[in-house]
Amino acid sequence: TPQSPLMAGSPSASGEASTTTVRQICIECGFPVASLYTEYGVEHIRLTQCENCKSFADKYVEHDVIIMFIDMLLHKPQVYRHLLVNKLEFRHAFIEKNVGKLGILLILFSVYIDWFRLEEGGRLRGQSELLFEKQHSFALQYLFILVLSAIDAAALLVGILLASVIHQRSFRQARWWATISTALIISGFGKVLMLLLVIWEYNESYYPWLLDFLVFTSHSTAISVLFDINVLWAGLVVVFSTAVKQLVHLMALTVSSFLFA
Repeated sequence: TPQSPLMAGSPSASGEASTTTVRQICIECGFPVASLYTEYGVEHIRLTQCENCKSFADKYVEHDVIIMFIDMLLHKPQVYRHLLVNKLEFRHAFIEKNVGKLGILLILFSVYIDWFRLEEGGRLRGQSELLFEKQHSFALQYLFILVLSAIDAAALLVGILLASVIHQRSFRQARWWATISTALIISGFGKVLMLLLVIWEYNESYYPWLLDFLVFTSHSTAISVLFDINVLWAGLVVVFSTAVKQLVHLMALTVSSFLFA
């Protein structure tokens, strides 16, 4: 059975996970391996062969980002095992710097998606104003949607943590917030495809929903790898966390309606 990174050591404030348990695995079968490759001189390595399945323990060591992106689009669990389990820098007590930058970028893309939906909803209701039937400055509107998108991202994380705490019946699961955040950020790559809507000016309302579905299935794949559960159960976890996010989203809109009234 693939080794869940949540069972492979404990994150520490100093950075890396504990060395008392499995640290790296074969991405094909999940069997523990001592190392992913052996170095022979400068820039010469030999990939480790898994003792269990006889495949290379982690072929993505030699693959570039483009190959990994394509495999993420194809929802291959192996690429998520490489990123979430075998890349030790992604298993720190805090979110790795580059992952954090990607998270900020995804929130900015979410602003565009939410803005598109608010405008579309306003057109369907015959409203010309974007927020609460009142005219507001562009800066205020952007700031509001930016804060709302950040709240949505945080609520999604809280939903996953809550599901984990309920399942494990232990609040100790909350210490994995950075690892789970990393999984959600990496599997949220589909939002980057929002650039296509900007470049080719797609105005059809169902395109953002298609991207939402891509992000949902990607989240499910990442969570199934992270918690070592069936992808259908992982999908239910993502549905639960999405429900939590929508509840928080509605609460934020309700509070904001009073503030902007």
